[in-house]
Amino acid sequence: MNFEVCRLTDHGAVCAGIDCWNRTYPDFSLPNRLVTQNIFAPFDGLDVTAWGAFSKNTLVGVMVGKRLVKQIPDYDGSKQGWVSLLAVDSTVEDTTVADELLETVERTMANRGVSNLRVGGDPGQFLPGLPTAFTDLRETLTDHGFESRGTVHDLRGDIAAFDAPERIAQVGESWPDLTVERVGADVDPLYSFLADQFPGRWRYEAENVCRVPGGGDDYWLLRHDGEPVGFARTNTPDGGYRGANVNWAARLDGATCGIGPLGVHESYRGRSWGLWMIASIVERYRDAGYERMVIDWTGLLEYYQKLGFEPWIEYETLVKELEA
Repeated sequence: MNFEVCRLTDHGAVCAGIDCWNRTYPDFSLPNRLVTQNIFAPFDGLDVTAWGAFSKNTLVGVMVGKRLVKQIPDYDGSKQGWVSLLAVDSTVEDTTVADELLETVERTMANRGVSNLRVGGDPGQFLPGLPTAFTDLRETLTDHGFESRGTVHDLRGDIAAFDAPERIAQVGESWPDLTVERVGADVDPLYSFLADQFPGRWRYEAENVCRVPGGGDDYWLLRHDGEPVGFARTNTPDGGYRGANVNWAARLDGATCGIGPLGVHESYRGRSWGLWMIASIVERYRDAGYERMVIDWTGLLEYYQKLGFEPWIEYETLVKELEA
């Protein structure tokens, strides 16, 4: 099969590449809004490049890569790159199409100073890793030297009839000064808390999400005696920012929302405050008419099972060290 790989530099060509992805992986089909948000309006300091493989002027493969072009404190720097998407049309039997796309992105990334390449998990990610259902693509990636670093999951929970387990409900009774509040427009307390407790990716994400109208309303602060001691982010498919926890909401029946990332101050862990915070938020979404909730990109299966969340989609973390 004769084909050539080149950069996709106009809106129509990139969208044709996304169409290729959607045909190849319909269970992970990307709506236009998500493409606009994550590819055409990326986070600050993030470079996004798309490549296409063409045979007789027909696009038969696509790859989207990302890299940071500025140093983010306590986070990956310019030496980190990501394979955000990779797909070859299912009608194409020639495996060299995927090979050439990978070789192109690896060469381009290495020339730009990237030394570590990861599949998924990029800022503004579609996927936290490679879905384990993508067995053929996994074989291609491992043949190119990508190595496994374990698995993570998206979890799902039915929340229409959710009631917090008694032990977790009692947390609020034991610490009556605990409250859970939406952040809203005043984002400075959130930024300060994240800078102190969760610098790096989660602060970087928050600063970008909160630039979007209503982005601050997606965040919550757990307070003890008025002081922030925990945080969470929630998303809905029609929110100002569409977070990755609802990327695949269309696959679930009923109104679906998502939660994550989230965390508790290191000095207050081990008291079930995090579970109580999650339960409090779940109850509010239940009361608002939501029936399903997703927690994305986690390895804490037993922890979230305490609130009824079960494994849904499994992903494998695949990485490769690049040579300059």
